[in-house]
Amino acid sequence: MEDEVIREASKVLTILSKYDALKIFLQSIEGIEAETEAPEKIGLTKKQYYTRLKQLVDVGLIEKNKGKYVQTTLGRIIYERSLQVLFEQVRNAKKLQMLDVLKSSGKFDMDEIYKLLSIKVEEAKAKVFMDYDDFTNMLVERMSNASSEVLYVTRFFNENVTNTVIELQKRGVNVRMIVDRMLMEGHTRDKAVRQEHKERMEKMMVATVPFYPENVDRKVTDVPFSFMIIDGKEICIELVNANSPERFYAGVYVSDERLAKQLIGLFETLYAGTAIARTNR
Repeated sequence: MEDEVIREASKVLTILSKYDALKIFLQSIEGIEAETEAPEKIGLTKKQYYTRLKQLVDVGLIEKNKGKYVQTTLGRIIYERSLQVLFEQVRNAKKLQMLDVLKSSGKFDMDEIYKLLSIKVEEAKAKVFMDYDDFTNMLVERMSNASSEVLYVTRFFNENVTNTVIELQKRGVNVRMIVDRMLMEGHTRDKAVRQEHKERMEKMMVATVPFYPENVDRKVTDVPFSFMIIDGKEICIELVNANSPERFYAGVYVSDERLAKQLIGLFETLYAGTAIARTNR
């Protein structure tokens, strides 16, 4: 590519990398009135506003037309073909943090990963949950409809989900669980809490004590993210925030047998290499 083109592109990227300049550029989509109150309306000082405005004009992104500062043809093209795409990807960036986890498992090919991560909330077979309670309520609802098998890998203890596991076991649904090691260790340390909250901790033992109830298989390992497969056709996956991986960030529900089959492979790999869950009572 010609050096001159690279230099000009560098100038555009440099100015648009400035927060105050980007604010002005975005405001110019509808046009900015050439008036003294313009800086205050945008939330900038006069010095910030006029400095960045001049720079945007100089690189050919904004021009003055009929009393307004508006995007030039070049500015409009950059906004529509580049910035809009960038903003959309930034909004979805947290979902993309699952990419490396899924890829490193060796159980998903790239087509499957992108199919999963590109789902839209409005699609009938997929939904994204940003609230933990909403996500677990959905889990309970979908689990309650299970007819044959639930495979559950978890980093969290939730009483409602645990109660549903008990009910599934009572009516003969095969339930297998893999519990995060830190969840187990936390339960073991908190003996005083177990005494104080005996009824709640009794429910928690479904996740941490082998053969309780008798027909629920539990194992323990380091869990990178939580997920569930229901009847081999519905999957629920936790999306991990790389900045705070110990906290719940978001969850995804997908009804897709092909994806479920892939995730079952990951579950079986984890399950085969883990120990039976045990705790000191």
